[in-house]
Amino acid sequence: MWRYYAGLSDYPHYDAYRVCAPAADAWSLYDRWGGQRLRWGAPLETIGDMTRSLRDLNRPRPIACWSQGAHDGWGGWAGFAGRKRTSPTPDELRAQARHALAQRITSLYWFDLSLKSLIKFRDLIDPITRVNREIRLMEDLLLEGDAWEYRREVDEGRPAWDLASVAGPQGSLFFAIDLAYTPDPQEKVFVFTPRSGRFCFRLPPFLSSPAEVFRLDSEGTHDVQHQIDSGRLVVSDKVQVAGIYVASPRAGLRDRMQSRYRRLLSDEQAKGFDPATKDADFATLRGLLK
Repeated sequence: MWRYYAGLSDYPHYDAYRVCAPAADAWSLYDRWGGQRLRWGAPLETIGDMTRSLRDLNRPRPIACWSQGAHDGWGGWAGFAGRKRTSPTPDELRAQARHALAQRITSLYWFDLSLKSLIKFRDLIDPITRVNREIRLMEDLLLEGDAWEYRREVDEGRPAWDLASVAGPQGSLFFAIDLAYTPDPQEKVFVFTPRSGRFCFRLPPFLSSPAEVFRLDSEGTHDVQHQIDSGRLVVSDKVQVAGIYVASPRAGLRDRMQSRYRRLLSDEQAKGFDPATKDADFATLRGLLK
């Protein structure tokens, strides 16, 4: 698949991964966790840093990224760094994808969705499916909008949340991404735990009095506790890895997105094939390798 995109100079993109993979930056030089140095991973939020740089250097062209998915070929690298798991965990995968989406990429490619890789890392099939579903739900807002605000919040000198937004005519997207994850020194993976937060987003002028505000995830749209205060949207929520919120200047966007969710879910279920949760379907998938 890479050869179809690598030469498209009018669609700048990058492929950089943050755990158990070759990288251009020296991971052991990051002192993100109180001076603790890692060789098997780098701060996941640097995906956002790279995305912002790519976006700002290439305006007004759209940008894309290869996001780290299931890959069978990183075994040697991960073994050298001391990490047993040679692909991201579900939460590491979700975090990297959402850091890129929050900075308004307009295309995301998974590296590397080979059959062998998906079979080796079965637990990534469902999170990839769910991120894909979220992208389909918010794709109009990403395509029509533009990056509006980015801010990093700290707590006692430590990174706490990345807050970013994409503003567009139909509505705006607001992302709160958890930065309080920690490295597990034994398993050598990044660990997320659900956290409650109060997120303050600056509203664009045309959205100073939104008609609708709701949370968006792979299960559709949901009510969320919020208030409008002096041109800002303040959301209170409990987040696992990331929270995605939508504000619209006119009523009706939530109904349209919920209808799209039902269509997407119906299309998935109509295929009658779910190797992520059904052992018989997974056995069928595995049998294709023979």
